[in-house]
Amino acid sequence: MKKKKEKLIEQVREQGVLQQVAALPYRYRNNGKIDFLVITSRRTKRLIVPKGWQMAGKPDYIAAAIEAHEEAGVRGNIGDLPIGSFSYMKEFDDIALPVIASVFPLKVKKVKSRWKEEASRKRKWMSAAKAAALLSDRGLAQLVTQAAEMLDRRSAMV
Repeated sequence: MKKKKEKLIEQVREQGVLQQVAALPYRYRNNGKIDFLVITSRRTKRLIVPKGWQMAGKPDYIAAAIEAHEEAGVRGNIGDLPIGSFSYMKEFDDIALPVIASVFPLKVKKVKSRWKEEASRKRKWMSAAKAAALLSDRGLAQLVTQAAEMLDRRSAMV
């Protein structure tokens, strides 16, 4: 961990911020309402969305889809453009570093009963309002609300 932390500190010195990618998994209920999938973080168990570091040789939206599969056990159609971003401080034992996460919408087609990180995370489907109220990050909560409005408009056009 120490070597990785040193690398991240150097990246902040050079670029001013760390960059992550995130997926916002969603699905439509039979009544047309949208649910979002949230997961617990491994260490503090707060509610978040699947996210992780950019991956060498992979576009950000593909990296976000991989994170959703590993962290939440879901697959689906991911948008290749972010619907927004949120910032937070990545905490280590003795330092916190600024991170901006680009968020890509993921329309879930398959939910696996077993997945890579199931032992360390819980997942839960919930409405946008409930997710926005319970997510640990206010910027992410606002993004969920905006995404729900955008997806509602999009489904109304179909």
